[in-house]
Amino acid sequence: MRNESLPRRGFLLGILGLAGMGYLASASADPVPLPPPPVPIPPLPAPTLTPLNYHSPALQPYVDELPIPETRRAAGELAAISGTHRYHRDLPETRSWGFGQPVLGPNLEAYRDHVARISFRNELGTHVLAPHVDLTMHGVTELDRTDPRFTVHLHGGANSPDSDGHPLIGWRNGGGPSLAYDNRQEAATLWYHDHAMGITRLNIQAGLAGLYYLRDEFDTGRDDNPLGLPSGEFEIPLIVQDRTFNADGSLQPMVATYIPEGYNQSGQLGDVCCVNGVAWPRLAVRRTVYRFRLLNGSNSRPYVFEFSNGMLFFAIGGDLGLLDGPAPTPSIRVSPGERVDLLVDFSGIKDGETVDLVNTAWNDLGNTVFMVPELRPIMRFTGAGDGPAASIPCTLRGGPGQPDALEPTRRPGSVRTVTLLGLNDDSRAAAVFPTMMSLNNLPFLSSDVDRARAGTVEQWDIVNTTPFDHPIHLHLARLRVIGRQPILTSAYFLANYPPKFGTRWAPSADGFAIGPEQDPPPWEAGWKDTIECRTDTITRILVKWPSVQELGFDPDTVVPVPPGAEAMSPTGEGTAGGMADTPEIRGYVWHCHNLDHADHDMMQQIRVQP
Repeated sequence: MRNESLPRRGFLLGILGLAGMGYLASASADPVPLPPPPVPIPPLPAPTLTPLNYHSPALQPYVDELPIPETRRAAGELAAISGTHRYHRDLPETRSWGFGQPVLGPNLEAYRDHVARISFRNELGTHVLAPHVDLTMHGVTELDRTDPRFTVHLHGGANSPDSDGHPLIGWRNGGGPSLAYDNRQEAATLWYHDHAMGITRLNIQAGLAGLYYLRDEFDTGRDDNPLGLPSGEFEIPLIVQDRTFNADGSLQPMVATYIPEGYNQSGQLGDVCCVNGVAWPRLAVRRTVYRFRLLNGSNSRPYVFEFSNGMLFFAIGGDLGLLDGPAPTPSIRVSPGERVDLLVDFSGIKDGETVDLVNTAWNDLGNTVFMVPELRPIMRFTGAGDGPAASIPCTLRGGPGQPDALEPTRRPGSVRTVTLLGLNDDSRAAAVFPTMMSLNNLPFLSSDVDRARAGTVEQWDIVNTTPFDHPIHLHLARLRVIGRQPILTSAYFLANYPPKFGTRWAPSADGFAIGPEQDPPPWEAGWKDTIECRTDTITRILVKWPSVQELGFDPDTVVPVPPGAEAMSPTGEGTAGGMADTPEIRGYVWHCHNLDHADHDMMQQIRVQP
């Protein structure tokens, strides 16, 4: 499957990108902005193999069956445990983490307006990826290697601050949060995952993630659901995660061999694709329509999903619910943290015939610099007999027995500009390329905290000045994509050079546009909680903050630190590691869902006030 020679094109593009991104600039005591290249650089083909990166042993794809997680009620207690797991037939078993199982977690099922009360307990033991815990991150200490913190965030859930899984509060072995999910929102594919500050990227990679099906009176999950959607064995979760493996079967979380062990490397991109915790699995399908609830659960890699035979499939929903009707497409782009709800019609497949789900995404400039390898195969489907008669619904909203149609996306009067910025962090010079990412030129534990008003609608203009594409996730809010507009980032940078790190920097980029605003694709037209912001682009989004009446709680109440939990100071002050005895933590966070970026330092606190 692999070309063992170093692709000269990939190496040269990496060197050119390195210079263009400003990584060759002289070191400084304070984080310094990384200037963008003079002109935008489009996505680039990925190399197949480079000698400067870690690589998995050769593995034959499509030899293991796709495991399908159990669906269980979102209630009771669920322990985060340590177990052993085999990711591929030809790999040895290795230690892993999961919720109630060796890796990943069950599909938790809940119903609209029915409160789900669930307790999570830390039984993780020592960290699966202990040598890779970065002691320079916020609140991280040696104890996280032997007795790691964890918490649980329901991604996409509109929950009270004390049930949101705030990254500043965590539990070590023997402890855990008791959470109440109000489920005051329509049916959607949510997911739950660890959110402990400074080690989120490692905790999720070790296995702490699972899907959460929120049902309602329209999308019931039963065979007789009013929308005519596939159910039972024909509704299948697909958690897609790229990984790199060592010969002993264990995870290799590093990409580049030249970065020392124990440093956050600003991105984790593997050379093997796992689906539901198994490398390149296969699934026997019958001649009928299937519903796939697909999550990009990778740390950093975006995908463009297509079928190897070019067939159309149908997007019926995104992060926070259904579209007005199925959107036919031959491909769909999904960044980390995003979910897509897909219908695939296998009625034309013959017994024994195969069709593969593949990835055709190219690298952004940042990943070209690190010579991130191509990852094309995802999984295989094989025809296996007849299935029940089924068809693709014509509509999903706005008709009898359906939820209301989506409202048109209007531009709010209130506009907030936010910036995505890369910096050289010389305090971590041992990391070779000591990059860090920030929002608005601020550290995570800044005293300059964002504020929003409950019950209001804003437009956020997200200006990406970095060479990486970033999936931006806002807790609590509901989002719609307005459009994306390319800019000449170098001119924007020169005209508004960022001040010293720690001073807010968010000038408008409207005057630096170099092309018209582009509408979102049809499959991105619904409500979302995570939106990909492409490099050299203004991504304009509608941000709806629910009202106190809609929520049923005050979103600005102090988050109590329960007995047995540990809390970091919201300002970074306190005892060793930034831990504080009596911190006053309020509100939520918004961040990049490239998990390595979120850990350093691409996350901000936000208070949503009544």
